[in-house]
Amino acid sequence: MMEKYEAKMCPHCEQEMVLEVASYPMGSALMKNRFHVDIYRCPSCQRVKLFAAKSQLVTCPVCGTTHHINEGCIVCALNGAYTTDKR
Repeated sequence: MMEKYEAKMCPHCEQEMVLEVASYPMGSALMKNRFHVDIYRCPSCQRVKLFAAKSQLVTCPVCGTTHHINEGCIVCALNGAYTTDKR
């Protein structure tokens, strides 16, 4: 399913900006609830602007971490990798 993004205008040269990356996670992968941004670039002046992500975010039912719907839960992945109980 393709998500619809609203047009963003460059504040410097007033050209329409292009969505380069949707829902980029900001901060360390070890942070429980990372902030996600959409990254837009102006094709004219090459400036970049960040906007709060409009993409679908989900909450992990196991640990409560918020992540993008297309990502796995990093906290659960790390917990699984470092678990010493190998039953």
